[in-house]
Amino acid sequence: MNPLYKTFSHYLYLLFFICFGFLSAQEESVDIIDTYEDYTASPRETVYLHLNKSTYIKGEFIGFTAYVLDKKDKRLSLLTTNLYVSIEDENKNIIKKKLIRVDNGIASNIFTVDSLFNSGLYNIKAYTNWMRNFDEHNYHVETIRVINPETEKYIEKPFVNNTIDAQFLPESGHLLNGVLNKVGVVVKDSQGFGVPIAEGQIIGKDNEVLTTFKTNPLGIGSFSLMADVNENYKVKINYANEDFTFPIGHDVKKSGVILSLRRLKTKVFASVTTNSETLDNIKNKRYTLMIHNGDNYDALDIYFTDDKVVTKVIEDNSIPTGINILTLFNENEIPVAERLFFNYEGIDIIKTDKVSATDFVDSLRVKLNFKAINPEVFNNISISVLPQETASYNRHHNVLSQTMLQPYIKGAIENGSYYFNNIDDKKRFDLDNLLITQGWSSYDWNNMFIPEKFPHAFEQGITLKANVNNQKHLKDTYVLHHFGNNQPQYKQTSEGNNTIIFENLFPIENSHVYISRSRENGNLVPAQLYLQTLPNVIPNLATATDLFQPDSGYKVIEKLDLSNPLSFSMDEKQRLDEVVVESSVDKALVRARKLGKHSYGEIKVIDQMDRLTFNTIFHYLAFNRVYTGINPATNEGGLFNGRLNRGAMAVFLDGIPLTSISILETYTMADIDYIEINRGGLGEGFRGLNGAIRIHTSYKSLFDSSQSKTAQDYNLPLTFSENKKYYTPKYRYYNDDFFIGYGTIDWKPKLAVDSEGNVSFKILKPLVPITLFIEGMANDGSFIFEEKTVSLN
Repeated sequence: MNPLYKTFSHYLYLLFFICFGFLSAQEESVDIIDTYEDYTASPRETVYLHLNKSTYIKGEFIGFTAYVLDKKDKRLSLLTTNLYVSIEDENKNIIKKKLIRVDNGIASNIFTVDSLFNSGLYNIKAYTNWMRNFDEHNYHVETIRVINPETEKYIEKPFVNNTIDAQFLPESGHLLNGVLNKVGVVVKDSQGFGVPIAEGQIIGKDNEVLTTFKTNPLGIGSFSLMADVNENYKVKINYANEDFTFPIGHDVKKSGVILSLRRLKTKVFASVTTNSETLDNIKNKRYTLMIHNGDNYDALDIYFTDDKVVTKVIEDNSIPTGINILTLFNENEIPVAERLFFNYEGIDIIKTDKVSATDFVDSLRVKLNFKAINPEVFNNISISVLPQETASYNRHHNVLSQTMLQPYIKGAIENGSYYFNNIDDKKRFDLDNLLITQGWSSYDWNNMFIPEKFPHAFEQGITLKANVNNQKHLKDTYVLHHFGNNQPQYKQTSEGNNTIIFENLFPIENSHVYISRSRENGNLVPAQLYLQTLPNVIPNLATATDLFQPDSGYKVIEKLDLSNPLSFSMDEKQRLDEVVVESSVDKALVRARKLGKHSYGEIKVIDQMDRLTFNTIFHYLAFNRVYTGINPATNEGGLFNGRLNRGAMAVFLDGIPLTSISILETYTMADIDYIEINRGGLGEGFRGLNGAIRIHTSYKSLFDSSQSKTAQDYNLPLTFSENKKYYTPKYRYYNDDFFIGYGTIDWKPKLAVDSEGNVSFKILKPLVPITLFIEGMANDGSFIFEEKTVSLN
């Protein structure tokens, strides 16, 4: 993809037509440019959720993978860590919500469709706190359907009555007298979905048919009209053998200008047009035409002379891939027209080269090959495995349409993924018609001229902040002890500032943190601090956009009996979940957290798996990056904090310092209770200069002893959701109409290619043919989305 242009002289061909006037690019409007640069300078993120389904049966799981991207370069965000995901009902009551951690732009998790859900529609949202500063549609919001078999005994196709609504939207937002105007058409049914192949006629004052149109499969079309201020236009549409008549809904303006686009192969012709009534009034007045995409831009001064049209030609390969926005400003620098167009040139879409499935007793091993993915570059692929004839996966967006189209549009887009599957001239034409009907982009120029403020912070993990109010403790060191994957942090106040801050923390739900104060003699005592945590609640995201339902207008199995579709009741399922949660709790981690609040180092509680895996304590330490070697100071064996350290670490066995580590050669892992690895050596004095290791061989641990409390325990108000495993629901039957239409086979949220470009996974062998709904990102900007059917023959 070519880099974004900064000047048209470098990147655009300009064709000047003598009969149409000329374009002047001698001066740029400083106020507009400065305003735009200030508004777009701040970074933006976008997010897409790949859901495993769009229709769920109560008792199933909502599995999702989040793809968080930098909006400007369309690559996975390396900075974003905090993502909020919530589910709200039709009354905007929040049913469930989570804070999940994003790593390399990817996060995954699940929601249980439990007793909090009833039959109905729900909106699932994904957003960052930073997104709340902007009006643009950078967040993800999607409607899902939940069916409760206890109250909804049948799945029936929604009734669509024979009424329609139609809107007619001029390309520039208004009709101009005496010139050819292009008008977009949207025809919708009673459910709000587009009416396909509806035929319409534009009727003049003498019932004369002036022009006609036909909508595409999504109910969108367009027509051209030579507007006349003396006409009173009507539109007649035939739908289901019935005629409907609508007013065109726009008065024809006697004067003004319009902005229009016309595409011819790889070129876009952009024209600024006025009429005879206007020309004399705007001669030699500067208009500004700005082309932008929320990042870079260019601006041209436009002057009309004796001709009423100014035209330029834009080559597809010379402008950014994706949405481009043309905004026209009048002589007072007020935006008067805007037109969006989409450049397909440079989109990198990756498809599978080969898909195979192999039987293994009661399982099926599926392998997908992606030759175009570079395995050395980070990639993530998420796959929903459903019956081939499923009626439960009817989503309006894929990762590409949500990333490159929806954030720039104010309204919701019906079946946005349609425009990027099997791209051809018709898809390009249909997308251009869609953009005509959308009017102004999501970048609100009224907001741009208001000084920008960011009340919602960019969050990375959780921050703990406290003031040290006791003057006697200002020189002490405060220790945030190791927990989870978070390493210990040590903080001291600075001159004139009594505040200490612990940043970039990622506590998992139900975690406690422990903070000690280290006295000058090295002893640990409780910190006795009042902590402020940021963030401390999950913020709400207000969205006003009307959304499309997931299943209306799609295949729905009619009159399907839902009597006991799952093989267990909700009460049984809740008990099962409790057993699973209880059995998955790592007791070693719980104990490590307790022990950690009394130590400076990282606690490693030895469990049965460790004892079976590692023959000796030296093997175990090497696995944790502590290596044996020769101490140059004593010419004897020692333990070293990494391979390049020259000084040996201090070693203690049950609190006794060892002058030689030879005694450890006789200790098997069966004798070890837990190990404290203190790489910084804090609290050990001079002997801990190169770090220290404390090995405990009995359960009379520091925590369990009668020694006084050494750390303050904090229960945080907000923590990250644990990355819970997706469990495939158990159904009563695996080949009946219900399962074929609404069952789930499996969900794989985080897959990556191996060195040969293969993605492999196993599923329980299905009884029916399956479809893989594949999404992902790779190669620092490539999009992956595809549906692949797998036959069981």
